[in-house]
Amino acid sequence: MGKDMEHVETELTLTADFSEATHDQWLKLVDKILGGAPFDKKLVSHTYDGIALQPLYTRADWTAEGDPSGLPGGAPFTRGGKVLGTSVNGWDIRQCHSHPDPVTANKQILEDLEHGVTSITLKVDPSGANGVAVQSVADLSRALEGVYLDLAPITLEPAGLPLPVAALFMNVLDNRGVAPEKFTGNFGIDGFAGLVTNGKLTTNIQTGLARMADTAVLVARTYPNARTFNVRASIYHSAGAADAQELGCALATATEYLRAMTTAGLDINAACAEIAFTVAAHMDFFLTIAKVRSLRRLWGRIAEACGADVENRTVPITGYTAPGMMSRRDPWVNILRTTVACFAAGIAGADAVTVLPFDAAIGLPSDLARRIARNTQVALQEEAGLNRVIDPAGGAWMFERLTDELAEKAWAFFQEIEKQGGMAEALVSDFVGERIAAVRVERTKNIDRRKDPITGVSEFPNIHETPVNAAPASIAGATRKPSGKMQTLPMPSDGALIKALVNAGRGGANIAAMREALLSENHVSMTPLPSLRLAEGFEHLRDASDAFKENFGQRPKIFLANIGQVAEFTARATFTKNFFEAGGIEAVTGAGGTDTAAIVQDFKDSHASFAALCSSDEVYAEQAMIVAAALRDSGAAVIYLAGRPAGQEEALKAAGVDDFVFIGCDVHAILADAHKRLRA
Repeated sequence: MGKDMEHVETELTLTADFSEATHDQWLKLVDKILGGAPFDKKLVSHTYDGIALQPLYTRADWTAEGDPSGLPGGAPFTRGGKVLGTSVNGWDIRQCHSHPDPVTANKQILEDLEHGVTSITLKVDPSGANGVAVQSVADLSRALEGVYLDLAPITLEPAGLPLPVAALFMNVLDNRGVAPEKFTGNFGIDGFAGLVTNGKLTTNIQTGLARMADTAVLVARTYPNARTFNVRASIYHSAGAADAQELGCALATATEYLRAMTTAGLDINAACAEIAFTVAAHMDFFLTIAKVRSLRRLWGRIAEACGADVENRTVPITGYTAPGMMSRRDPWVNILRTTVACFAAGIAGADAVTVLPFDAAIGLPSDLARRIARNTQVALQEEAGLNRVIDPAGGAWMFERLTDELAEKAWAFFQEIEKQGGMAEALVSDFVGERIAAVRVERTKNIDRRKDPITGVSEFPNIHETPVNAAPASIAGATRKPSGKMQTLPMPSDGALIKALVNAGRGGANIAAMREALLSENHVSMTPLPSLRLAEGFEHLRDASDAFKENFGQRPKIFLANIGQVAEFTARATFTKNFFEAGGIEAVTGAGGTDTAAIVQDFKDSHASFAALCSSDEVYAEQAMIVAAALRDSGAAVIYLAGRPAGQEEALKAAGVDDFVFIGCDVHAILADAHKRLRA
């Protein structure tokens, strides 16, 4: 018995016979493998905010005393707003709907809610160009017919003026008999989002802020569990902003709204309860996790500095899979991108996640695409069980360090905006636009050089892919003239303005009439920020290839003049094939060998306009100039060479090589020039 007890109490330490490895020992081993190459250049990458991403993180990378991230549900809220030990239901599965026809939109909303979706983002655009064509209370009622508004929260996303849409929705809630305290959605007010995307407000900044705050006063007093503002930080990401810039813009915008609400009479706790954020969740898994965690911490700090109680320092955050990462070419890859983004936002503690359908960049999403989008979230929650753990990234040295560094960068950008006089002034002066443009230029350069590869577009393109068709994303003729009775609107005060708009909607006034009543001669404008997709540059080249095929019956072709043995040319031939097919130029592979006459004959049989020499540097030294000259004499309009053989470039150019394709070159520029030559 004694021996048994002794056996039970004995610990088996598997590392007891090994000495503790140090970071310096690891570095020495790495240096050996690198063979003298710089560690920082080979193994350290940098984000667009200038954060260095290390290949290895240790406890030394997170050396603050105690636990600076706190516990889940407690300050500083890095680890989430849910208290450890409470039941975890997971994030809200939110689907975005924008079909211009209210009847079709309603059918799709009901289908989603019946199959796993738990809340809805409703994009509203009176013109039908970028959302459901809603002009009146009847239109909005039709879009939401059969939806239990007290069970399925609705977040509005107006394409134009937000106040009229909110007023119509308040009428819908009243007409349905929804108890005000039962509505837990968001009225979607974000006037600065309209300024950023449309380039103008209908009035000056101060009046615009006062009008938004007037709405918040009414919402706070009438709908205690709803929110007024949805700060759509994702629009800055779509304009090309780095993650810290996106967060800085979100914080600065929400701070402006806080000031306006407290000026309008709300105390700081009530004002904080009217704010929510939507941020872009993108394919960088690590940065998306750090972004959500950083935003909670930073907003908690702002709320604390403003005097909010601890329970009012948390904020709902929606992770919205970034529209900018969606591709039109090989759109099936979007399923992988959105899954990674959803996974990251979910485990980072986002309160809601919206997964865009894989064909969203092409047009109106298909039934299949919407089904995959919602099932992505259902599978991650129900099958993978991601909703069963609070902040699984917590305590991981890499995530904690990255969260800290991203928070510092975002806070610095927020302070820069505040020095400009706040978000409104920073937007109108183009300060924000210029700072984002600088990142956008750098990002575009990296995409063009394939330093930031886009799978299925700039890397591993499927030139023979079957196009995915989608309905156009807008309808024509949806704009209506002002109708219904509008009285002179009161000044914003204690909810008076939004009450007047609600009453006008009840009396039959449509959005056009409300907009006309809200329009002021004294309005503000700015250079609107673009909404871009990363794949656009290469997709334009593919479009040019499609046009070429339509005109000539086949795609433009390039002949891969493989020289030597298979082992000598395969690597560069594969590289070159992917290189040119990323621009829609079909590669025809030569058989290889050293017989120049046979290579030339293969070129003639290919009916290609261009040729590319593919082999090793050693083979190039012996045969490249001979083959290049022969191909030029045989009618090759342009000759490329795969690689950049040191010391041979001038001689190769003299022999007929026009350009070199290699890792790190400007792929997009070379392909664009090729298409230009095709049109010549």
